[in-house]
Amino acid sequence: MTGCKIIRVKNILGELLSKPGGISREDAVHEAQQLIEELREDCEKAVPVEITRLEEMVNAAGKQITASQLAEIIDQVDPLLTLSGTFGSETLDAVVKRFCDLCVGMLEKGITTTAPLDVHLRAMRLVFKTEMSAEQSAEILEELSLIHTHYGVVSHVNDAPPLDTIPV
Repeated sequence: MTGCKIIRVKNILGELLSKPGGISREDAVHEAQQLIEELREDCEKAVPVEITRLEEMVNAAGKQITASQLAEIIDQVDPLLTLSGTFGSETLDAVVKRFCDLCVGMLEKGITTTAPLDVHLRAMRLVFKTEMSAEQSAEILEELSLIHTHYGVVSHVNDAPPLDTIPV
C-alpha cells in the first residue's frame, strides 16, 4: 500500500462529547423519560384503535383464515407491538407478543381456524387499561399458553436471548 494517503475524518460527535458543558447522562435520560410520558396519553388512545384494526382483519377472514391474511396480520401488528412495549403494561405486551407467536406458528403449521386469534384479541382488550393482580395476569397468560400448546405453537415470550447475543 505504498503511495496511499490516509485522510483522517474529523469526528464531530466525539469532539462535542469531550467538551465540557451540555447535560449529564442522568439528566438526558430523565428528560427522555419525561418526553415519553408526555406521549403516553396519545399513544394509549392508539392501542384500542390498533386492536380494533386487527379484530376487523380477523373478522373479515370469517372462521377460516388464509396464509396471505395471516401474513397481512403479522405485517400490521407492529404498531401495536411497539405501543404495548413502550406504553402498555407488561401483561398487554406479553399478550401481544403471544399473539405474534401464534400468528407465525399458525402460518408455519398451516392452521386456518380464527378461534385462537379471537381469544388473543379478546385478551388484549381485557388486559388493556384494566387493573389486575399479578395472579390474574399470570392466569390469563397461562390460558393463552394452553392455546399455544394445543395448536403446537411455540411461544418465545419468556425465552431469554442466547448468551452470545447479549451485549456486554
